Parts: sequence; C-alpha cells; structure tokens
Amino acid sequence: MNPAAPQGAVSGLQPSVAVVVLATTAAQIASAMGIAIFPVMAPYLARMLDIDASYVGYQISLLFGAAMLASGMVGPVVLRWGACRAMQVALWLSAAGMIAALAGELWLMPLAALCIGTSNALAAAGAAHLLFRFGPSQHRNLIFSIKQTGVPLGWAAIALVAPTMTLSFGWQVPLLVILAYAIATALALERWRRFWDDDRDPHAAGQTHLLTGVIVLWRYPTLRYLGIAAFFFSLVQLCVGTFTVNLLVHDVGYSLVAAGVMLSLVQIAGMAGRLTFGWIADRSGNAIAILTLTSVAAAAGCVGSVFISTTWPTFALGLFYALFGVVAYGWNGVMHAQIARLSPPGMVSVATGGVMVWIFAGILIGPALFAVVYRSIGSYTAMFGYLAVGALISATLAAFAVRADRKS
Repeated sequence: MNPAAPQGAVSGLQPSVAVVVLATTAAQIASAMGIAIFPVMAPYLARMLDIDASYVGYQISLLFGAAMLASGMVGPVVLRWGACRAMQVALWLSAAGMIAALAGELWLMPLAALCIGTSNALAAAGAAHLLFRFGPSQHRNLIFSIKQTGVPLGWAAIALVAPTMTLSFGWQVPLLVILAYAIATALALERWRRFWDDDRDPHAAGQTHLLTGVIVLWRYPTLRYLGIAAFFFSLVQLCVGTFTVNLLVHDVGYSLVAAGVMLSLVQIAGMAGRLTFGWIADRSGNAIAILTLTSVAAAAGCVGSVFISTTWPTFALGLFYALFGVVAYGWNGVMHAQIARLSPPGMVSVATGGVMVWIFAGILIGPALFAVVYRSIGSYTAMFGYLAVGALISATLAAFAVRADRKS
C-alpha cells in the first residue's frame, strides 16, 4: 500500500506531506517548550515559590520519569484514538501543565511535570504514526529528522525569549505564551483529524500496560538491538549537553559565558546533524549503518574532550564542539525512522513508544550516573573519556542491528 495514499482516506482531500511534517513538528515544539520552561525559568520560579533553584532537577526527573512510563502505553492508545487526536490530547495536556504551573503553588508543580511528561510521550507516538503513514518511504529518514528538530527548536525558542519576557512582563507571561501556542496548535489540527484518523481502531487499546511497547521491540532482534542502542545514544547526548559547560569552566578555566557559547554550538550543530544524517541515510539506503558511524564518531569526540586545554585556539575549540554536536545529537531522527520502518504492520506508534522508553531511561540514568562517578574521579575531562565507552556500546549494538536486519 502506498503510504502517501492510505487506504480509507478521502480522495482528493488529503493534505500534503509538507502539512503533515509541519503539524507534527509544531506539536513536537510545544512539548519541548513545556519541558524547557522549567530549567530556563528555574531562578525566577524558585524565587516565587521560595525554594532553592536546584529543585528544578526534581521537576525534570519527575517529568522524564512520567514520559518514560507513559511511552510504554501510548502506542495502543494512538491506534485507538487516532494519531491526530492523540497529538491534540498531548497538546491539551501540555496546556494543562502550564495552567498548573501558573497557579504558582509548589504542590501543583509535580502535576505540571506529570502532564507535560505524558504529553511528550503521546505527541512522539502520534507523530511517528502520521509520518510513517503519509511520508514517502524514500525520504523517511529526512522527514523524521525534520520532525525531531522540533526539540532543539522548542528549547532554543524558550531560552531566547523567556528570560526577556519575564524581566519585562513577569514570570507568568512565558507560561501563558506556551499555553496559547499549545491550544492554538490543538485547534488547528482539528481541520485534518477526520482525514488522518480514518484508520483508528476503537478496540486497539484493550490490552495495554506499561511494557507493551518494550515487549513489541523485544520480539524482533533488529528492533531489540536498536532499542537498547537508543538508551546509550540518549545517555551520551544528555551527558554532553549537561556537562560540557562544567568541563570547560571547572577543568579548563573558561568563563561561564565562553562555555555557554560552546554549548550553544553543540546544540545548533546537533540540529544540523539531524537533518544531515537523515538526508545521508535516505541517499545511502544504509540508515542503521549510519547510526553505527555516528556512534563511533561520538566516541572519538568524547576521547577528544579529554585533551581540551587552554592552549586550544578558540576557533579550533568551536570547530571541535560543532563537529561533536553533529555526531552526538544527529542520531535521533534516523533512529525513529528505522523503528517505524521495522515495526510490525500497523504498530508504528507502539514500537515508537517502546523505543521512547529506552530513550527516556537513558535521559534519566545517564547524567545521574555521570555525576555519581564524577564524585569518585573528580575530573570532567576524564569522565568524558569514560563516556566514550557508552558511545562504543551503542555503535556495537547498531552494528548487531545491521546484521540482524540483513538476515531478516
């Protein structure tokens, strides 16, 4: 069946692939902004709630914990409600999270985290279903990679405008902007819902539980290897994003501003890396092999971090971090596209939910494990050397996935 013309669709009324990509990316941006607002606004929210700003760590852990737990269940829910309706519910949950935060009460902040974490999982599964169904297979990796740029775009947008809005108009205004954006996007999706959700199965979610998506992945060797590899991919990515500034400031002696500039290069290059590797994967036809190569390159970046010193010219350091960002962040879209390609018929959202469990587990465990080991070693540069092991493990697992895919 041609994915661009799904069975049961209303002929002549289907939106273009560009509309599907735009809609799913817009939903991804809303979810990302809902997450980013808490670390970006931490000093202001802490002052308003009369707590220490470090408490944002608990908020983020709870948020991603909710996302991890929800990811195992959202696939069948998408099949039952329809992918477009699932994304609308995700956007309403994001709006509900902002309303809870706007109350300005400490006891409601965990509720905001639960809403936004669940929103993130549901939006990802719904988007994967739509992109696989309507996107042309020859451009699948690039299309999924474009959608995944919504995450850094959402973070960058909040980091750019939220502090200025807060200083000018008050801490509530950035939350109101996210609330309005989520509601507007949910309402806009209604135009296409009956076309996009004509394949929904009202009975699909009758037998669902926390491990539904993970169990589906585990049944197929290629998906199993990719799922576990996704854990290490996300572990490495989050550690790079979390500890690069600490490495440059504490071990090398850079100023906080200079270190922040280098981290921004990592993030921007990561967005470019997702698009680049998506395009290369489509052109080469060897997408999983591309994942192997990115992991090996990320391991090289981790090892290179060990040798960073003040003797490095600024240009060389900037180039290094740009390249490091490309390979450490560029895997995400290709991974999602391959999970969708290899998923059992009609189970794209379920398999996507399964891999998101592994990804969120890496997000939760990676930085915490890094911090624990750092306390024993006392060197960020040395820790990045050890982080290379995680990248090599993901490369090995991706290589196993290549072999399993060829045998299947």
